[in-house]
This record gives sequence, C-alpha cells and structure tokens, in this order.
Amino acid sequence: MVVAERELQRRSFYREEAYQREIHRRQQKSHSNHKLRYILRLAVIALLLFAVLYRFSVITEYQYRIEKLQSEIEDISMQNERLRVEIASLKSIARIEDIAINKLNMKEPDNRQFIYLNSK
Repeated sequence: MVVAERELQRRSFYREEAYQREIHRRQQKSHSNHKLRYILRLAVIALLLFAVLYRFSVITEYQYRIEKLQSEIEDISMQNERLRVEIASLKSIARIEDIAINKLNMKEPDNRQFIYLNSK
C-alpha cells in the first residue's frame, strides 16, 4: 500500500510539475506575443510618422519651387515692361526724324520734289 501511495504521490507530483511547466510555457508564449505586438505597433507608428514627415518635405519642396517660379515671373514682367518702354522710345517720331537728319543726312523735300499720283 505504501508503494502504491508513493507511486500515486509521484504521479501527482509529475502531473503538477508538467502542469506548472505548461502554464509557464503559455505565459512565456503570451509574453513573447505581447512583445511582438508592441514591436509591430511601434513599427506602424514609425512608418506613419515617416509618411507624415515625407509629405511635409514634399510640400516644402513644392513651396520652394512655387516661390522660385513667382520670382522668375516678376523678373520677366519687369523685363517686359522695360522692353515696352524701349520699343516706345525707339518708335518715337522725334527719334526717327533725328536719325534721318543727323546720321543719314536726309533732308525734308522741297515743294517741287513732291510727286502726286492719281489712283484710277
């Protein structure tokens, strides 16, 4: 009887030990799953932050390009205005007359140098 009791105690002890090992193994697995979930959450947050920062960098780059193009537009507009003024001064009748008389040695025609044509 004593042997049977000892055998029963030994089996009970081993079952309890196996049960404790199983509980410990499940807790470790649960703990590692918890760590994995935590790491995945951190990775997702890091990716989202990276995406936001990337978008801000793209927006900043486009703003820089827009400002540069606006500056070029202003420069070209000023150049156009200067050219319009220059064209107007070059087209002036007084300037053309001055060049004709002084540089090209032209004179105004006399009354006898006029020729009238009749259109039929």
